[in-house]
Amino acid sequence: MPTITIIPASCKTSLATIRALLSLSDPSVKIHGIYRDLSKVPEDLLSHHQFTALQGDIDDPSLELPPSDLLFHTTPNTYTDADVFEHAKRQTENLKTAILKSSTIKKIVLMSTMGAQYSSGTGELKANHAAETTISTLPASIQKVFVRCCWFMENWASELPNLLSDEPFFYSTISPADFPFPHIAVRDIGKTCAQELLSTAPPKSNPYIFELQGQSYSSNDVKKIFEELLGKEVDMRVIPPEGLLDYYRQMFSEHVAREYTEMNQSFLEGGILFLNPEPTPGGEIRRGETELREVLAGLLEGRV
Repeated sequence: MPTITIIPASCKTSLATIRALLSLSDPSVKIHGIYRDLSKVPEDLLSHHQFTALQGDIDDPSLELPPSDLLFHTTPNTYTDADVFEHAKRQTENLKTAILKSSTIKKIVLMSTMGAQYSSGTGELKANHAAETTISTLPASIQKVFVRCCWFMENWASELPNLLSDEPFFYSTISPADFPFPHIAVRDIGKTCAQELLSTAPPKSNPYIFELQGQSYSSNDVKKIFEELLGKEVDMRVIPPEGLLDYYRQMFSEHVAREYTEMNQSFLEGGILFLNPEPTPGGEIRRGETELREVLAGLLEGRV
């Protein structure tokens, strides 16, 4: 009877992993979701007999984990002025200490990102580099799986207020407008991570690292899909690389804006992720099944 801990459980990818695990209809699977704030637990999970919500904080050095065989972790975003790498390293060190204290964890699946192999030049993504390097130092007896995901399809949700206005428009930070960039749906991330948690196949390596991508879409492709779904013309406002910092300054502090600008520029033409001088070992790429149109339709209809 596998017991799985999800920490933190409030992130979208964590919830997708929980729902994917519960959809397997295997009553032997027991899941512990760790939340900083228990008011964030979805109502349907509170009443699910295979799920238990527990209070815990990954920022707490005295963090304790329930007895578990398997663990899923994702590095939560930080919108503070803390150093991205050091903040994520402290959180992951707390988790590492808790794993070692528990002495029951046999496998950890980390939802990471493309570019996590780079220690600089990737802005906010440096948090995933910190998580991977820290988790890699766990004993060899613990199997480690790093799922490096690409751009989330659900990131376009931030444009909903603009798209639902009288004169619909949206901003895109993917330039030029015809530049195709891989997208992945959160549900595909959840499904893949659930499969990796429950897999009993011998590991190809430890850590075992692969990339998870769906189809590639350009800003022009996104505009076309939005127009088809809304049944009207949609204005697209592409932010050029030199305008990214001013764009992010409208939403974040100066420090966070600079981190997001560097992250954004890293995957555009000429950026470190675009050039990719140190590709993922083995070069394995798995493919998500969900298409962008399905996700965008769900966003517009309030289903995602």
